[in-house]
Amino acid sequence: MLVIGAGPAGAAAAFFLSFLSQGRLSVLSLEKLDRNYDKYHHMCGEALSRKAFEDLAPLEPYAAQFQIRRAVEHWPGDVTLETEADGLIVDRPKFIRNVLDRARKEGCHTEIASAVGISRQQDGYLVRTRDGREFSARCLVGADGWNSLVRRTFFQGGPRLLWAEQFITDAKADPDAMHFYYHQRYRGGYRWEFPHLAGKRVGFTRGAEERPAYLERQGRPIPYGYDKVVSGNACLVGDAAGQANPITFGGIRIGMVAGKMAAEAIANGDLEEYARKWTRSPYASSVYVKAFDSLRGMDDQELFRSVKPFRNGYGRLSGMRALLNGKKYRELYRAYDLGAKWGW
Repeated sequence: MLVIGAGPAGAAAAFFLSFLSQGRLSVLSLEKLDRNYDKYHHMCGEALSRKAFEDLAPLEPYAAQFQIRRAVEHWPGDVTLETEADGLIVDRPKFIRNVLDRARKEGCHTEIASAVGISRQQDGYLVRTRDGREFSARCLVGADGWNSLVRRTFFQGGPRLLWAEQFITDAKADPDAMHFYYHQRYRGGYRWEFPHLAGKRVGFTRGAEERPAYLERQGRPIPYGYDKVVSGNACLVGDAAGQANPITFGGIRIGMVAGKMAAEAIANGDLEEYARKWTRSPYASSVYVKAFDSLRGMDDQELFRSVKPFRNGYGRLSGMRALLNGKKYRELYRAYDLGAKWGW
C-alpha cells in the first residue's frame, strides 16, 4: 500500500493502514517536502475541535499551543455572536510528525521522495520519483495536495479553489478564542483571527483587504467541492480530494477522517466502501457548497438579514424564529449548524 503525501490526511491514512492491518499490509508513505515541510504546513489556522478525536481514536491531541473555549462572530449591522467552543490550536507540523511516528511504530515505512509519474500495472501501480527510484503498490492513496498527481492521472476534473492568505502579526490576540468577521468583501469567506505564539494570525480571502503589518506572510488555495474519491484501486483524501469545508475552511479533521475511512476500506478489501461511507458522511454534505455559493452573492445588507434572527444569541427560540421567518436562508442555517459540528 502506497500513500503519496504526508500531510494530515496522508499521515492518518498511513497510520490507520498500519494499525488496522496489524502487519498484514506493507505500507509506504512518500513525502516530497523535507526542509520546507514546516513552512508549508504552518500555512493554516491550525485549529482542531476536541470532538475530532472521537473519530480518530486511538490518535490523541498533540502539540497543542492554545485551548479554544469561544467562537466569536462579527456580522454586518454590528451583530456580534459568541458561542462556546471546545478545541485546540496545534503546531500542525509537530502534530503530523507525531502521527507519522505512530505509523512507523505500527510498521509503516517512510521515504522522502517526490512522485513525478504514475502508471497502472497489471497488479497495481508503479510510481516514479524525481530521484529515479520506482515503487510499486497494489493500492494507491493520493494525499498529495490540491494539485494532486494521483488525481490528475486517474481522475476527471478537479476541485474548486478558494485562494486565501494569512499573516502572522505581533498584535495581541484572545488566547482562548477564534474570531470570524463576515463582510461582502470576503466573497463568501470571512476574515479569521486566531491566537499565535508570536501574537495573532490573521487571514482572509486573497485580495479582499490590505495586508496588515506582519512578521510572516502565508498563502495557499483551499480546495473544495470535488466528489470523486475512488478510481480503481486508487483513492484520494484531504486536499487532493477537495475535502476542505467551504463554510469553515477547516481541513485537518476532515482529511484525517477521510484517511481513516480509506484505510478501513483497504484493510477490509473493498476500496469502494470508502466512497460509499464518505458520500453518506456529514463531512461530505452537498449543503456546504450550496451555502457557500449563496454567501458569495450576498451583500452586507443580506448578510445582516440572514443573521438577524440570531442577533440576541443562538438558541432554540431564535432557531425556531429563523426557520419560520427565514425560509430563504434555511439551507445556509443548516450548513452553519453542520459546519460547527463537523467542519473543524
